Amino acid sequence: MKKGAPACSSSVLCRPDLVPALRDLVFRETTTIGLHWRVENKVALAREFLPVETPWGRVQIKIARWPSGKVANASPEFEDCRRIAAQHTLPLKRVMQEAMRIYATSYAAKEP
Repeated sequence: MKKGAPACSSSVLCRPDLVPALRDLVFRETTTIGLHWRVENKVALAREFLPVETPWGRVQIKIARWPSGKVANASPEFEDCRRIAAQHTLPLKRVMQEAMRIYATSYAAKEP
């Protein structure tokens, strides 16, 4: 940091209306004497979930779509795969790959 002094950096994400309260909290609870802040924007693709049945149980596939409706990305829900892998003593990677294989052969091939 300034003049080579050691330091750490913290980030706080909040709604714009909470900035004054969080600014005051940071000044009150830390030794800092200055803050930087900015407004961030986010854009996200539309998402939907499609369940697929694996040999070990159901996994939700999260599908992100471009505004045109075409699939931009599809991925298995991590927590579903983690739970199934733990229940059946399987490698997580195997469950995730099988869920995607089923999605690809049963659903993705039918996409326009």
